[in-house]
Amino acid sequence: MSSLSNFDLSDNYLIGVTPKEWREKGKDVLIIYGYSDTPFGEALIGFTEKGICYFGFIDNNKELIFGRFQELWENANFLHNDDKAHEYLENIFIKNKKYNLLVKGTNFQVNVWRALLNLPNGVVATYQDMANFIEKPKAVRAVASAIGKNNIGYLIPCHRVIAKSGAMSGYRWGIERKKILIAYESINKEIREE
Repeated sequence: MSSLSNFDLSDNYLIGVTPKEWREKGKDVLIIYGYSDTPFGEALIGFTEKGICYFGFIDNNKELIFGRFQELWENANFLHNDDKAHEYLENIFIKNKKYNLLVKGTNFQVNVWRALLNLPNGVVATYQDMANFIEKPKAVRAVASAIGKNNIGYLIPCHRVIAKSGAMSGYRWGIERKKILIAYESINKEIREE
């Protein structure tokens, strides 16, 4: 488990949509999206000129994942480009490049996602840890709900949050993938510390 008190929220690259953008659900926004492989399976990524606005792993159902993505940005103009998606994912997973993240959520959700960005690779926290970190210690269920609404998987590392008991709890892209992501990050952390 982690003590989050030493992390600094100012280092993040999270951009929330404006109230107007929220109401208009992506109207007049060009979103380039595509599919490509990652070390953890095939994924769909979507991005605008402001940043990445969607990332989700695919498990045999591209239509389902695309439907979730399209529902989130229903009035946007979508341009399919697998080559550009491959370039983004290669930059993320191989070159460790950071991109701005464009999120749609309530102020509370954005605060939770910002807190998630402060969990270092290889560190896990509980839902209670996250509630304490955002100074809402009684909002554990709301924190869990916000984590579940994260539409930029892996990059906003909701996989690093576990149940108080230490058990792996829900993950939209599967508990097995969550275990693999945590193990991968833990191993990489140990290697970097040697």
